[in-house]
Amino acid sequence: MLKKLFRTSERELIDSLRSHVSLSKEALALSLRMLREYPKLSLPQVLEYRARIVDLEKRGDQIYDSVVSSVLRGAFPLPLTTELGALLDDLDDILDLIYFLGMELTRGIKAGLTKNPTVAEIYEVSSEMVERAAESISSLESLLSHILKDVAKAMRVSSRIDSIEDVVDDMKNAAIESIYARSGELGVLEFTHLIEVVKTIDTIVDKVQDVSQELTRIFSAVLS
Repeated sequence: MLKKLFRTSERELIDSLRSHVSLSKEALALSLRMLREYPKLSLPQVLEYRARIVDLEKRGDQIYDSVVSSVLRGAFPLPLTTELGALLDDLDDILDLIYFLGMELTRGIKAGLTKNPTVAEIYEVSSEMVERAAESISSLESLLSHILKDVAKAMRVSSRIDSIEDVVDDMKNAAIESIYARSGELGVLEFTHLIEVVKTIDTIVDKVQDVSQELTRIFSAVLS
């Protein structure tokens, strides 16, 4: 009975999740451009990227509000309400964190922090972390495309996301070690900025992992 009830709204749910993930993917791509291209970006270009990220985050909030409203109206079986709520919160957190990353990068670039060679070097490491984060989000898109048709394949994609998270965690630890080791070359603002950037990227990937695990747990239980 639970399976039958869930299937009545599953397609709409998955479509909404995929739309939300696509916004995160686009916003993260803009953040990566800021990390990679800051030497040749004009201030108006940086502000344009920020504005686009803000717009994507607002669109994500609209999707989130709509799906939460649907859940609260009883569109899904009551036993799943709590789990779906946690899933939606974590999904929205991904885009919120990317928004925060974009805002922090904008502030750092506007303040001229990237003129410090050490900041520039950590930006390079951070861009590699963002590339991995983008890979995890693309994998999440793939998971969503398989979850209704092949839960076993979706679980394999989830395992790949777990592996990416392990790699990014190692990269985060190495980056933080480097920041502390070179703290004498950094002002307080530069040090804090870099720590925020590195930790935020790592948390994005953590949240992608959380969402992938929640998706496979919910769907494997209901649709098996």
